[in-house]
Amino acid sequence: MPQKAQKPVVKPAPQKEKTNAKPFNFMPLLIIGVSALLVFLVYYGISSFLKEQFALVKQEITIEAGSPKPDLNSYLEGEPAFMRFVSCNLDFDEVDGNLPQTVRFNINMYGKNFPCTLNIKDTVAPAAQGIPQELFASQELPDPMTCVSDINDVTDVTARWTDVPDYSAGGKYNAYVVLSDVSGNETYIAVPLDVTKDSTPPVIKGYQDLQVYIGDSVAYRKNLIITDDYDTAPALDIDTSKVDLKTPGKYEVTYTARDFSGNETSVSVKLKVENKPKGYIEPDQVYAEAKKILDEITEPGMTEEEVALQIVWWCRYNIRFILRTTSRSWTEAAYNAYTKRMGNCYSTVYAVKVLLDVAGIENMIIERYPYQTATHYWNYVKLNGQWYHCDATWRQGYDSYFFMYTTKELLDFWQGGWNGFQFKQKVFPESATESVQKRIDYKNHKIKTG
Repeated sequence: MPQKAQKPVVKPAPQKEKTNAKPFNFMPLLIIGVSALLVFLVYYGISSFLKEQFALVKQEITIEAGSPKPDLNSYLEGEPAFMRFVSCNLDFDEVDGNLPQTVRFNINMYGKNFPCTLNIKDTVAPAAQGIPQELFASQELPDPMTCVSDINDVTDVTARWTDVPDYSAGGKYNAYVVLSDVSGNETYIAVPLDVTKDSTPPVIKGYQDLQVYIGDSVAYRKNLIITDDYDTAPALDIDTSKVDLKTPGKYEVTYTARDFSGNETSVSVKLKVENKPKGYIEPDQVYAEAKKILDEITEPGMTEEEVALQIVWWCRYNIRFILRTTSRSWTEAAYNAYTKRMGNCYSTVYAVKVLLDVAGIENMIIERYPYQTATHYWNYVKLNGQWYHCDATWRQGYDSYFFMYTTKELLDFWQGGWNGFQFKQKVFPESATESVQKRIDYKNHKIKTG
């Protein structure tokens, strides 16, 4: 019997083992990746923005002193996106723009500080104009700062002389003033010099021999007049080293006048020192008597001319002339003329002089020189800024007096065939040259007006 075909044995498929594992989730990684990318993109964008913004800051500026000062905008090379987030810790208004200096400060942009510098430099030299100078060959140059004008510089300027020529011979030259500012910038300014060579010494006038009594003081400078062609106030030295005011005798006094150029003139006079005579009248007593007379013959408001005229007139007609007197001093001569109303030319000249002194009118006494038989004295009076001769002494055959005569008028006066008014003209200041005699009313002792 045929055998039945046997079914192939089929092995059962293996069964998978059961597990609890879940499938992998890629979403978080994707999110992280995307976030990182976004962060990167944002950071890159912000960095690029800030880099671009920060590049606008200029951290150093240099300006010339005196030029307009910068401000915050001067340090920005463009307009920041958010200007409100840009600040500065420097107040530019408080910076001295004329002072060379370095100013350091910070600019803050979006929270970041930028150290910045403002350099103020002075590279411009001072400017000025030279002032021409007139001086003498013996003088030093004045302060250089006074020899320039219109100085222009933003800082303080100093001045000094340079390239000064030898101008001792006089002439025209150029010297130079160097102007230096605080930064060391320098400018040379030419200053023209017009130099005068002074070789003429001063002139001494009014010197006369002196007399003093032991115990009295000596007015060495009285009546001295010193003039110079250029120097308005020459120096005066008085050498009294040979004088002994306590011992009677004759001594030499030397006057030396010196101008600012060093030119000198010297003259000598004799000083006679004497013991006070018996009954000596002190000068104060004489001046007191003169004050009484002056008050009687003058009125307030009178001019110097009018006062002097009253003095000369009064002495002429109130002092009776006597040829010889017993006066042993000038004080006694003047005092007797006032109180006894008598005296000679010596008495009269001092009577006039003391009255003029009390009136505050500058005057001096002139003595006839040379003379053969007799000396004579008269007054030299400064009125209206000029010198005039006045003589109040009685003259025989001449019933008048001399008032405000020029030297020419005095020397032209002749009476009885002679003049008698010769004197050492070089010793005295020159008199006025224009006559004023038409203005003198001798009879009524008044000054004519009109």
